[in-house]
Amino acid sequence: MSPHWINKGAWHLFIFLVGSVLLDGYSPSASAAELTLPQAIDLAVQGNKDLQAVRYAVDQARARLLQAGLPPNPRLDIAAKNDFIFRNEGEYAASIGVSQQFSVANRIGHQKEVARVDVALALAEIRQAELKLAGEVASRFYSLLTLNRQIEARERLIDVDQKLVRGTRNRFKAAEVSELDVNTAQLDLQRLTQERALLLSQRATQLAQLNQLLGRPATQAIELEDNLPISDSLPSLADQQRQALSSRPDLHFALLNADRAQANRALAHTQRWEDWTVGVGLEQGRQVIDGAPPQGTSRALGLSLSIPLPLRNQNQGNIAEAAATGAQANARIEALKLSIGNEVASDYAETKRLQQALSEYQRNMLAVSTRNVRLAQQGYNQGLIPISDVVLIQRQQGELNIAYLNTLDQYLQALARLHIATGDLIRNVPEQKAP
Repeated sequence: MSPHWINKGAWHLFIFLVGSVLLDGYSPSASAAELTLPQAIDLAVQGNKDLQAVRYAVDQARARLLQAGLPPNPRLDIAAKNDFIFRNEGEYAASIGVSQQFSVANRIGHQKEVARVDVALALAEIRQAELKLAGEVASRFYSLLTLNRQIEARERLIDVDQKLVRGTRNRFKAAEVSELDVNTAQLDLQRLTQERALLLSQRATQLAQLNQLLGRPATQAIELEDNLPISDSLPSLADQQRQALSSRPDLHFALLNADRAQANRALAHTQRWEDWTVGVGLEQGRQVIDGAPPQGTSRALGLSLSIPLPLRNQNQGNIAEAAATGAQANARIEALKLSIGNEVASDYAETKRLQQALSEYQRNMLAVSTRNVRLAQQGYNQGLIPISDVVLIQRQQGELNIAYLNTLDQYLQALARLHIATGDLIRNVPEQKAP
């Protein structure tokens, strides 16, 4: 077919279809988006397998609440007797009846109250598990961010050393430097390469552990957003401690335990009076009296009431146990409040100290070290200083970067612990692009 037979509209349609296919293949939505820390925590809360198992505790507690509200089943009472194996005179008695236990002290109502607290305890247990999981995810996430920076720092130094090795070899060929210079530069390059390999291995381990927390296969790829928390965004210590006392799920759990002890004590008091039993039945029988005419069959309707008397057993042991459990729960609440306040204060102080250390690195030390490396390289290229001085200054810069990134990792871990100590799931942390 000749090209001029294809009209312009057909060409436009063809180009549109091809372009649509290509754009679909390379659309931004097709690539994996970078994962933020709040998104990682949300994924973990939804997909973590251990947390999914913990959630069944709520279903168990609700099932106990259902059972606690059910009354006892009625009983069918059947009895029969006769003189068949004795005189066999036709004497017999048979009865059938129904009996029902019922509470006279609202036992079922108090049982349901205990079970309701158990449901709240199960929900608080899930909240505790979520907070712990958020802390673990944050720790892995921040470790990966600092590992990425450590790897990038090694790669920058490797690039510098590769250029240095090439320049040294060229100068060695021109008889400007000795073989010792070449070997010194080469060994430093190999050292950096080995350090990078170790860091890559550590990153692979951390990624596998993060995937485990997210409930995903260990080898699934993850792209993390590179932003870090703003370092000067901490509220005051008093605000942090108040937030912890209002948000910590373990304190809420302890308060619920005190409520449960109180409900158990009320239940124990009601259980001093055991359930009464009311029965109604029909009895039929015939008696044989010696010397008397044969007796007819008699029927009777019976009504019974069984009342346990709380004379010696008034449930005093269970009442005392419930009272002691309540006192223990209150004591644990006070101890936990003190522990939470001290924990927040300790994490807060550590975070502040590390903030100051990071500020010193960023304000002065890193810039001076970078300038020293540049001056040393220029001096070596001009033949003013030996290669050993260049390697020494570059290693000094590398060690300074390592110390800075280690401090950054410690700061991020301390910050994550501080958020968890205040009961925060780290979902609304202001971030900035790190230097």
